[in-house]
Order: sequence, then C-alpha cells, then structure tokens
Amino acid sequence: MTGEFAVEEFALADAAELAALHMQVWREAYAGMISQEYLDGMQLEPRIERWRQRIVFAADTEARGEADGVRRRSRLARHRPTGRIAGFCSVGAARDDDAPVPQELSSLNVLAQFHGSGVARQLVDATLGERAAYLWVVRQNARAIAFYDKLGFVADGGTKHDDDLGCDEIRMVRQNGRTADA
Repeated sequence: MTGEFAVEEFALADAAELAALHMQVWREAYAGMISQEYLDGMQLEPRIERWRQRIVFAADTEARGEADGVRRRSRLARHRPTGRIAGFCSVGAARDDDAPVPQELSSLNVLAQFHGSGVARQLVDATLGERAAYLWVVRQNARAIAFYDKLGFVADGGTKHDDDLGCDEIRMVRQNGRTADA
C-alpha cells in the first residue's frame, strides 16, 4: 500500500505538524518504556521551534551532499488521501565516537495508525537505501527491533542508558544492506 504515501523533503510549513506528530508517536510508542514524566512534559510550542531549526539544518546539510560516503537525508511521508503527515525518517553522519559504521539512522517515527502499511520501509528506502548504518532503539521496543531486523539490522552488543528518558537502548547495525524481506 505504499502508493498511499508521497515521500517529500521537509518544508518549514510542516514544522507544526511534524512537532505534533513527533509527540504523538512518542506517546503511542514509548508509554511504559521511557519516563512517563518525560512524555507528560513534552510541550508543543518549543518543539515547533526545534522542528523549524531541524528543517533548516536538514536542508543545509543535504545541500552539501555526501561526504566520505555518508548520506544526509530527511524525508516525511504524506498520506495522500488525507494530506496528513504519516511519519518521517532522518539519516546522517554517526553521532557516536565509537560508531561501528559512519552512517546513522537517527530517527524513524510513524503514527500507529499507519503501522503495517509499508510507509516505514518506504521512508527508510528513500533516506538510507541499502547502505550500511547503525541505530539506537529502546530495549523494550520489540516492534521496532523486529522491523529493523527485517531490514538487516542486528544487535551488536552496544548498549547505553539515557538518563533523561529513563531507558536502556541497544545498538543495531547493518553492514551490507538489507538481508531479509520487510
């Protein structure tokens, strides 16, 4: 059903909707996995401003193109029938000093109502493609771990604790592109 979604670049006009979607996805996906205090404390207005900054940054870094084989790309998926944003994905240079590969899938967020629609895979294809990459995922997020596994990501033993979110995360790595059907 991926024909239901148009993959687009981020636009400043989408900042408020992206901020609201980001909060909704986190509240849907992470309830019981991360700090409820953090989830309850999320506020829309500051997030809109951060999204404006993120959109400008994404356009700037993407315009510079690839460097050292690292793609910097952010995309959203718009649900064609409703015009609503269904999710977003961003990839870029590794943010960790001890990164196993230079490319990081830094965010993939899709509204729960679109789970199973193929839009998450469409977003990953549009941003990351078949490239080697790594990501961090909340240890208890079995749905996300299973999805990333289908894309060829494997837990490599890397772990970290996020004090702000009150959760443990595991690192998953894909060395040479997809290895299973998703």
